[in-house]
Amino acid sequence: MKLPPKFENKRKDLEFISEKTRYKILLTLLAEDSLSFIQLRNLLSSIPENNLNYHIKILKENGYLKNKKVQDYKRSEPRSFYSLSSRSLELLEELGLTNVKKELHALVHSLTDEIGE
Repeated sequence: MKLPPKFENKRKDLEFISEKTRYKILLTLLAEDSLSFIQLRNLLSSIPENNLNYHIKILKENGYLKNKKVQDYKRSEPRSFYSLSSRSLELLEELGLTNVKKELHALVHSLTDEIGE
């Protein structure tokens, strides 16, 4: 049975974000709106840095993340800040995950307090 394109695209989206590292990245950014790589690395410390970098790149290339370069951030170094794209926000909303944003935010802040950031 062939699915209509709308459903096939949604199936592909769900398959893509169901990879556990990508899912963790998306939920962390849902909670915090915008984070640098270092902030993501600290919050997701169980994920090896090269693996985190790879999945951020894949999410960005496939339109799930936005990247904003900011100049003059701590010691005038350019820094990248990642946030969810409208595609991600729409998908997470359809899954009902945007309803738990406050809870995710509280969880991330409890982790931040633990790691002293």
